[in-house]
Amino acid sequence: MRRLLLAALLLLCGCNTDPVGAGQQRRFPVVDSARLAPESLDSYSKYVPLADAEVMYLGRDDYYQSRLLIHFPVPDSALDTATACQLILHRADSSTMSFVCRPCSVGWNTDAATWRLADSVTHWFTPGGDYWKVDLGTGRLESDSLVLDLDVDELDSASRKAFLDNGLLFFPQDTGFVAVHSGASAATAPRIKLTFASNKSTTYNALDDTHLVDTLQAGGLRALAVGSGVAFRTWLYFNLDSIPSEATIAQAELRFKPDVRYHRSDTLAIGVRRLTEPYHPKTRNAGLNDYSYASYNYIVSADSDSVMVLDLRTLVQFWTTYRDTGNALECDSNFGLLLVAAPEYSLPFRCTIRAVGDAAPVLDLLYVMPPRDRFFR
Repeated sequence: MRRLLLAALLLLCGCNTDPVGAGQQRRFPVVDSARLAPESLDSYSKYVPLADAEVMYLGRDDYYQSRLLIHFPVPDSALDTATACQLILHRADSSTMSFVCRPCSVGWNTDAATWRLADSVTHWFTPGGDYWKVDLGTGRLESDSLVLDLDVDELDSASRKAFLDNGLLFFPQDTGFVAVHSGASAATAPRIKLTFASNKSTTYNALDDTHLVDTLQAGGLRALAVGSGVAFRTWLYFNLDSIPSEATIAQAELRFKPDVRYHRSDTLAIGVRRLTEPYHPKTRNAGLNDYSYASYNYIVSADSDSVMVLDLRTLVQFWTTYRDTGNALECDSNFGLLLVAAPEYSLPFRCTIRAVGDAAPVLDLLYVMPPRDRFFR
């Protein structure tokens, strides 16, 4: 009896129940593709702080105007005995520009100041910066450096206080733009030199500086746009529900053909930022992730068929992959992306994007599914 039971067990364990040849079948991953158009889109302009710029721009034309705002840490006691005051600026390009210098009359924050705001909550009384109507000096940037004598006699009690507390505001007088070194480098930082009766002098590098940019056409924006100086941003939302969560994204390319309307450089840098909150016209400036998921230098040319391609594989994979949140497996919320200038304080440019047609944005996807089991239904 035991021998029969052992024989039955051996027969049972050694029996192959798979179909004939199944052991030689190879399983391949499934490759699929998709082309998605934006389900929703929008565009808006925003005045952004420009204090992170290594160079500042001073100038104006039919599209933009840019002013400089510089604060020097000059103590009150130093001005009381100064016989001369000189402003020193360093040019960062070969352009020329005449300007007038006036004392700013309102305190400001270099990390928040824009054409409309002195700081994160205080509006200028006059957009572009408030100032005392006192011309401390006029100059012209036409060489690598400029030494400008400021009128010490004009530093009366009112303008002197403004000069010490709030710094100087520079107004362009010519058409065009000139790049001026900011305080990012001590060697080329804006500075003030005070000379005293003893012929001794003291030099003060800029403590804070920025440039304030305005565009004359931002309020009338009706098309999708991307731009810098004044930030033009385009929001795109692609519905990714059709992409299985187990898919591995092999390729995700955002394609569109921009129409460059204005530029100060032959290379335009455009990037992609992820939204962390739902997009709404009233709160669209909130919930912007600081991390840039893609960036591309677009070469401005006369080729009307030039298409911009941004690699979004990492971002799309982030949106479609399930993660363990502790309670359940969830995908990260897809609130869409923003097309932005990279960085937004670069030389002013603006390009528009068509919402429909061959030049409109599309997302081309190529993804790989895991191999299917040999027996599936």
